[in-house]
Order: sequence, then C-alpha cells, then structure tokens
Amino acid sequence: MGSFQKMQSSALLETSCGYLLQELQMIWNEVGEDQFNREKVLLDLEQECLEVYRRKVDSANISRARLHQELAESEAELTHLLLSLGERSLPGRPEKVSGTLKEQLDAITPALREMRLRKEDRVNQFRAVQAQIQKISAEIAGQSAYDDSITNVIVNENDLSSKKLEEYQSELQRLHKEKVKVNWVHGS
Repeated sequence: MGSFQKMQSSALLETSCGYLLQELQMIWNEVGEDQFNREKVLLDLEQECLEVYRRKVDSANISRARLHQELAESEAELTHLLLSLGERSLPGRPEKVSGTLKEQLDAITPALREMRLRKEDRVNQFRAVQAQIQKISAEIAGQSAYDDSITNVIVNENDLSSKKLEEYQSELQRLHKEKVKVNWVHGS
C-alpha cells in the first residue's frame, strides 16, 4: 500500500474515530456522565482497539510465516528436482528473485511446474527403458511368463539424470545384442 493510501486510511480512521468520540462526548454531556466513568470507557475503548490491532498483526505474522514456509518448500523442491534431473540450473530463471514474498512465490511457481513435468517425463522414460531391460533379461533367462507391465518397474527418483538414462539405454542395447546372439545360437 502506498504512503498516500496509508495517509488516506489513517486520516479517515482518525476522522471517523474523532467524530464518534465527539458524539460520545455530546451524549455524556447531555446525560451528565461523570469524569471517572468517561475515562474508564475511553480506557476500555483504547484497550479494545489495541486487541483488535494485535489480532490483525498476529494474523498478518502467521500469513507471512506461511508464505516464508511455502517459498522455502518451493525452493527446496525446485533444487531437489534440478539435482535429481542432473541439471545445474533452469535456463531463464535468475538465481535469486527479489520482491515481495508473493512475487517471489509467483516467480518460482512456473519453474517448479515445468520441472515437475520434466521429472514426470523422465520417470516415464526410465520406466520404459527399465521395463524393456527386465523383459529382455527374462527372455534371455528363458522365462516365458514375464509380466511386462511398466507399472511394476521401480524407478530411483533421486537420480534421473540424462547420464543415468544413457547408462540404462546402453544396458538395453547390450541386452538386445545378447538376445540376438542367444536366439541365433538356439536357432542354429
């Protein structure tokens, strides 16, 4: 909120409170309220106002803490995703984002969404390659009844790097060659 808006709302509050206080003074004068009771009521009003402000400040602090927590969790998740995918950084994303907590959270959200999609895609690639490896390994071992369901494949989601995927793909190629040899030997 800009300083002009702060001044406007503060002036409005003072005007409203001032007007209500004047009205209360007029009523007290008309009724004949004694000074002790007037001061007690004013003290009670001041205390109630402080309690309302305190609740608002406490609520704002809780909201701020939640945003800090959400931002920290998002940054940690993004870092974990980058590490598990073997990437140093996300192209086009600055290392440190400035601005309000909401702006920082808004800035990290698209990158986090993109990295989650990349991870999902990479997990699917790993599953497909590992399922083929398991199937060919079973065929080479002479197991005729093999469940080739990709859903049975367990992927280590802590290392989804391109290098690791290439290792699995190399293993798959090696097994393909071995299967061809085994089939050739058994076919002869």
